[in-house]
Amino acid sequence: MEITTLFTDGLFACMAAIGFGSINNTPRSLLPWCGLIAAIGHATRFAMMNSSFHINIILAGFAGSICIGIISSFASRHYRCPYEVLAFPALLPMIPGMYAYGTIQALVSYLQFNSSETPSEHYLNIFAYNAIMTMLIILFMVVGALVGIFASRIFKNFSRRE
Repeated sequence: MEITTLFTDGLFACMAAIGFGSINNTPRSLLPWCGLIAAIGHATRFAMMNSSFHINIILAGFAGSICIGIISSFASRHYRCPYEVLAFPALLPMIPGMYAYGTIQALVSYLQFNSSETPSEHYLNIFAYNAIMTMLIILFMVVGALVGIFASRIFKNFSRRE
């Protein structure tokens, strides 16, 4: 994998996060940080999916959202803003749009061809696969962001004791 493809992936994630953050009234001073956090998280997912190990999108998204959670937690304490202001725009580019679109497309195809005499179980199988993948990816993204929060808090508690 080339560094330029990784950088390009991160750049597009950065632009999406900045756009989403600006729509949701994120302070202008925090928009570059939203973009940077999104770029790091999405590039992590992209690198894991395209590495020689070929990690699937669920686990790669989980790792990327852990990165987003940890960085957002530290940055939110540093800039004295709510965690959600940095984490939600950064998680947005990792939402599985193709699987969600495939779910709706298969559902419409199933409903359209179910009324005729043609077999439509194929569309039902595609619907189930895409719906399950969409839900699992989003679930693991949320859990990864929460793991990032808890990991940063544990690290903060250990650093206080020393």
